[in-house]
Amino acid sequence: MLPYKNRIIDKKDFLAVHRFGRFFSLGVLSLKIQKNRLKITRIGLSVGLKFSKKAVERNRVKRQLRAIVSQNMNQIKGGFDIIIMVKKGKRKTISTSVLINDWEKFLKERNLIIK
Repeated sequence: MLPYKNRIIDKKDFLAVHRFGRFFSLGVLSLKIQKNRLKITRIGLSVGLKFSKKAVERNRVKRQLRAIVSQNMNQIKGGFDIIIMVKKGKRKTISTSVLINDWEKFLKERNLIIK
């Protein structure tokens, strides 16, 4: 489970990242990232109806993403707000290995990993 301090929960924070954050697309993930004034990185998840009409499928992907992010949270640099969105695809189920690969590739490309 993702720690409470590392979650974007407030609606105004979500809107600020959506409005002013930089957009990146990688594989099945789309991400918005913005610097915050905190020493920690906060993560928000957004899996919408365009991905799947079925709540079961959307919740499954959110659980997978939460597990992936919480495992790597101690390796991510502080001071960022990141919103992770899942793209609509041909398949409704996305394997965990695809999500892990895309997430790790994003962190490496954006230089967000603590060395």
